[in-house]
Amino acid sequence: MINTCHNWLLSIVIPTYNEADRVLPTLESVVAFLRLQTYSWEVIVVDDGSFDKTPSIVSNWIEENIGAGEFCRVILVDHRGKGSAIKVGMLSAGGAYRLMCDADLAVSPEQIGKFVGFIERGNYDIVIGSRQVGGAQRLHDSPLRYFTGRLFNWFVRAIAVPGIQDTQCGYKCFTKEAAEYLFQKQRVKGWGFDVEILFLAAKENMDILEMPVSWVNVEKSKVQIHKASLEMVRDTLLVRLRYLFGRYK
Repeated sequence: MINTCHNWLLSIVIPTYNEADRVLPTLESVVAFLRLQTYSWEVIVVDDGSFDKTPSIVSNWIEENIGAGEFCRVILVDHRGKGSAIKVGMLSAGGAYRLMCDADLAVSPEQIGKFVGFIERGNYDIVIGSRQVGGAQRLHDSPLRYFTGRLFNWFVRAIAVPGIQDTQCGYKCFTKEAAEYLFQKQRVKGWGFDVEILFLAAKENMDILEMPVSWVNVEKSKVQIHKASLEMVRDTLLVRLRYLFGRYK
């Protein structure tokens, strides 16, 4: 599954699921930013079994807008969850650094450069976007979503990943070595995969930086808060149990 054909500096992985209404602005913004950079890059859209026109919209846009020397592709997978789509993208990527980016672009492309800069200058294995550390901005968030997120984070810090204030922001950058090690071990297919990846990274004593981002809550979110919260609690407990029983070896 690992791509060894190219060696880009940065791979950006965007998971999609029924994102026909907003995937194009995201693609256009991300690619416009990357075209201003001096380093090599690729964009991988992993469609998680959408039943709307997302795959054809993305494919047509790539055919019409991506020129020679630019690399952008779509991978189609069966619907298994965001975690499963991210795993496919990360292990299919060829970049020295591999960044996951939400399809709603709640964090602007201009902030992508900060991830790359910190991971290069600080010799970090992982740089994660955070809406909670000093300097972060969290705009237009609903009280329910904020309260649910903080409650879940308290649970995660107690059970799995102490010290990290925001495990669920959808923007994380990994070195090639960290990505290939962690995502090959990943078991969680749904929303709780972030906790699993960071849990495994902590167990390997990887260096993780929690970087403040300016994050905007985008309307029409696909996340059903109550259902997703229960799934993430379950998955966090399962991560702990798998580790105790040696399932990650």
